[in-house]
Amino acid sequence: MVIALAVFAVTYILIAARRLSLLHVGRPAGALLGAVAMVLLGRLTPTEAYAAVDLNTIGLLFGMMILAGYLEEAGFFGALAAHTLRRSSSPTALLGAIVWVTGIASAFLMNDTVCLVMTPIVAALVMALRLDPLPYLLALATSANIGSVATLAGNPQNMLVGTASGIPYREYLLVMAPIAFLCLALNHILLLRVFRTRLRPPTEGAPAEIPYRLRRPMLVKSLAALAGVVLAWLLGADLSFAAVAGAATCILLNRFSPARILERLDWSLLLFFASLFVVIGGVARSGALDLARGFVPQSSGLLGVAAFSALSVAGSNLFSNVPFVMAAGT
Repeated sequence: MVIALAVFAVTYILIAARRLSLLHVGRPAGALLGAVAMVLLGRLTPTEAYAAVDLNTIGLLFGMMILAGYLEEAGFFGALAAHTLRRSSSPTALLGAIVWVTGIASAFLMNDTVCLVMTPIVAALVMALRLDPLPYLLALATSANIGSVATLAGNPQNMLVGTASGIPYREYLLVMAPIAFLCLALNHILLLRVFRTRLRPPTEGAPAEIPYRLRRPMLVKSLAALAGVVLAWLLGADLSFAAVAGAATCILLNRFSPARILERLDWSLLLFFASLFVVIGGVARSGALDLARGFVPQSSGLLGVAAFSALSVAGSNLFSNVPFVMAAGT
């Protein structure tokens, strides 16, 4: 147990070290080193290490990345931003549009992907309009996180919860979508109040168009594939297989070489997840997680839920949300 916990601690340091400018290993490589150490130090056999990787989560991530990649290639995000700008008559209206468009998009396309694609678009837009970028970029970041809680495919943590618990997509949506909607509304109000003095009208003569290339046939087919995946989830289909099948359908319908899409996939995120599964698997096999469960509130009442919520908030901020959710779901 001591060895497993030591490997976990060193892995966490390697993951966080890049943020602290101490090392330049990075999160994926740090997690990979931890996974290899678990095997070399005898905490897991190679067979057990491979078995620890949750292919359902990896498949779900992979499928959604491909669907998002085709939508990006079709010009979906650029068109969405341009449409948002045309409908926004003032800086406050633009802020609200970013909050709601980002939040809703993140519910069905992973929040990481939405932030990665939308950040340069929003930054270029507000700079072209000579607006203060801070309120709009914070709106993008906060709304992507908030909106993503609405569905099991909204963020990696939800994917882990969905595959570990077997909660149906539709049941989760019915409970969490209203909460996400309410939190987006509160976020919108808070941003307006905090930045009310910084939402000045744009300078006259500033450009107000976003250049983008729209491939309509590809966009229609890719949106159809995404809609098919969501419908399959609502009907109770396996989350991972539906996403991979949707990605394959998208490739087949578009008849566009997937090489360019595959090159842009976030392979480092997939490596990070696969490696973390091995690290957490080694910790679980050591018995450390069983010991830790003795300190976890077991009551399903209001007090127990509140205590576990507090523990989740603390653990996610201390260890990062993905490792914490992996450990909690083991």
